[in-house]
Amino acid sequence: MKIIENWIKSKCVYHSLAISAILIGLYGLTYRQITCTWDKPFTWLDRPALARIHFITGPIVLIFGIFQFNQNLRSKYPSAHIWMGRIYSLSNIISIVSVFTIVFDCAYGLVPTISLIVLNILWLISLAIAIYFITIKRCIISHKYWMLRNYQLTCSAITLRIILGIFSPILGLEIAYKIATSNCYVWNIILAELIIRKLNQIQQANQNNPQSVTQVDNSDITKGKVESPQENINLQEQA
Repeated sequence: MKIIENWIKSKCVYHSLAISAILIGLYGLTYRQITCTWDKPFTWLDRPALARIHFITGPIVLIFGIFQFNQNLRSKYPSAHIWMGRIYSLSNIISIVSVFTIVFDCAYGLVPTISLIVLNILWLISLAIAIYFITIKRCIISHKYWMLRNYQLTCSAITLRIILGIFSPILGLEIAYKIATSNCYVWNIILAELIIRKLNQIQQANQNNPQSVTQVDNSDITKGKVESPQENINLQEQA
């Protein structure tokens, strides 16, 4: 777990993730929107409008999400965090609905189709639970953890392209795409759970020894500092 702690403290990792999310998001908002047809494995010619909806809302979720976990931005601009969260959630829901309508046109058989359906269901469940904890239970920590899970699933778009880039030259596009779609979210889920486990350990350590608070920099994904009861109240009032 020491590796995970070092990883989540690293500004370089956070910035690399941010750059990847922005670049892939912009790719979806530009090239995919001006292309009239799609090559394999994208065979959504019968429903191009729905595909374009996904290629608009998906990048919004990917780009907005990275800023939601930045502690400095959230502390300085709490209203922006709230509104970006609302846009993120709405775009997430629209993207999920659009994927459910086009995923059955995915090429290369049942493996990509089933994998993307499972990913979409997990995406929706994690978002619903995160919204429940912030709107009904008013629990900031649980909301943060479930949004972390949700955003890690969003980042499957990044993982998929990494896996595809590795295996496509070796095994060909069809096999590489099957591997990518069936594995992209699995590794992200494992990573999210390792991060959450480490955050819980840091929180427990801080509660047991408030005189020595663990210092974790940069992003709220990795923020180890435990908010005081008064800070929790303020956060809840802002939410």
